[in-house]
Amino acid sequence: MPNVVEGGVAFRRALIISGLVLLGPCAEAELTREDCVVSDVQPEAIDLDKPRDQLARQSDLVIPEGARVASIRIIRRPIFDTSDPEQDNALYRTLNTLNTPTWKSALRSQLMFAEGDIYEPGLISESERVLRQRDYLTAAWVGVTRVCGNEVEVGVLTRDTWTLFPSAGVSRSGGENTTNLGLSDPNFIGSGKSLGISYAKDPDRSGTSLFFDDPNVLGSHWQAGFSFDERSDGRGRSAYLERPFFSEVSNWRFGLSGIDDVREESRYVAAEAIADYRRSQEFFSIDGGWRLGERDDRQFRLLAGYRYDALDFQRLPSEPDLDILPENRTLSYPWIGFDYRQNRFREMTNLTRLQRVEDVRDGFVWRTELGYSGSGLGATEDRVVLNMGFEDALFATDANYASYGLSQSGTYRLDEDRVENLVGTVSVQYFHGGAVRWNSWYTSLAFTAAHNLTADQQLLIGGENGLRGYPSEYQQGNRRVLWTLERRYFPDWHPFKLFRVGGVLFTDVGRAWFTEGRNNGPDEGILKDVGFGLRLASSRIEVQRMLHLDFAFPLDGDDSIDDIQILLRGSRQF
Repeated sequence: MPNVVEGGVAFRRALIISGLVLLGPCAEAELTREDCVVSDVQPEAIDLDKPRDQLARQSDLVIPEGARVASIRIIRRPIFDTSDPEQDNALYRTLNTLNTPTWKSALRSQLMFAEGDIYEPGLISESERVLRQRDYLTAAWVGVTRVCGNEVEVGVLTRDTWTLFPSAGVSRSGGENTTNLGLSDPNFIGSGKSLGISYAKDPDRSGTSLFFDDPNVLGSHWQAGFSFDERSDGRGRSAYLERPFFSEVSNWRFGLSGIDDVREESRYVAAEAIADYRRSQEFFSIDGGWRLGERDDRQFRLLAGYRYDALDFQRLPSEPDLDILPENRTLSYPWIGFDYRQNRFREMTNLTRLQRVEDVRDGFVWRTELGYSGSGLGATEDRVVLNMGFEDALFATDANYASYGLSQSGTYRLDEDRVENLVGTVSVQYFHGGAVRWNSWYTSLAFTAAHNLTADQQLLIGGENGLRGYPSEYQQGNRRVLWTLERRYFPDWHPFKLFRVGGVLFTDVGRAWFTEGRNNGPDEGILKDVGFGLRLASSRIEVQRMLHLDFAFPLDGDDSIDDIQILLRGSRQF
């Protein structure tokens, strides 16, 4: 009997100890919940149709040093908010039902942080920037919503857009029409991957295209894609595999790409194609990059790689035997370079988009590449290859943004002791007023100089190059200047919760010319135009592009130019 009693007591003690063990985590979890501080800013209360409301909703919590991301709460809003009486109708409810929401795993793979990571405010902001760039999202907000001791909860708010969209339309620019027909989905079944097929016809060619792009292969930061084109004048094949500097703090990158392209090209004089020829290109590139150092907000990256670029030109049987056929050339070169940048950004609205939050770099990026293309590597001549680009923000405030840029590309032929296809551009742009008012000013000025262009390279200006009142390729030369001034209007008008509408008054002034005095077009002088336009951007259907409808009136030019040029096209910017 004593043994039985003792066994019963031992059994009861075991039960008590087991209960304490099981209750311990619950009690600790309860203590953690009681210790939590919840932010007054919660994703559920943010109005994604009002960009200034998104910018104003900043977390009010104090984050302890060394805190970890304990959880990531993803809130996906449907295309239409049917709790709003204006959006609660049969059509909008049907579209919500038919749309496949973006997978949470696809959204998580875009983030620059994961559960268990040390909390870094910069990675929160960068994740927002990445999500806002996706074609399948209309808006994104990322912020800390709760702090529990040394752990934080991060909220990720996004809203889908309708992406499976058949396209059929016509665009007009520079007096020429382009038609297209296709079906594409940049968020195929909610995966974040892009798939599409299209048919297009323009003044130069017609063709069918199939493309696929995966920005996060198997949920990683690797990217891959391909395109396949069958055209009336040739074909196109391209593919790439890349692990980019997906974050400003990522340590390395790798890239691999290839192109096989055959097409017919035209050489223009006075807006007329005087000769056509067949251009074949084989291109291959492999490169890598390493982040070497960072101080304050400035970062240095070392870059290196190898490129093979072979261009072959052939006469067409139907074309006359003219002297303009370019010489075949092959560049085969290893290269080394650097990327020096200032990782500082500012969030703005109504800069180049309609009622959208935009991320602009409030700093500089300087990238330079130097290579040697030798005949021993398969090149047609020995050349030095030099490419350079520099962009910098002059200033950025709530109401003003100005930036300038320098770029240069070209080669130096050692066999002939001269440069070839050397092109340099200097540009400056300025925005004023759009962030705080419903209208703004925009102006830009760009000057381009070219030296020793081969026959397949031309410096042109016209309707396709920013001079909206004139036909495409109206002037040509080895110098080009273009100035644009626009008065932009951003009314907070949202018809049917479907579209954003904007307007613009503009003037363009420009010219292309040869420094040696050669004829540059029907009108050799400075060209000017004035006009007005309409901008239409969908807020619910593939929002990355907006419709441009411009009416431009040329103030110069010869009698062959129409009194009004009507331009209808799509663009990613205002």
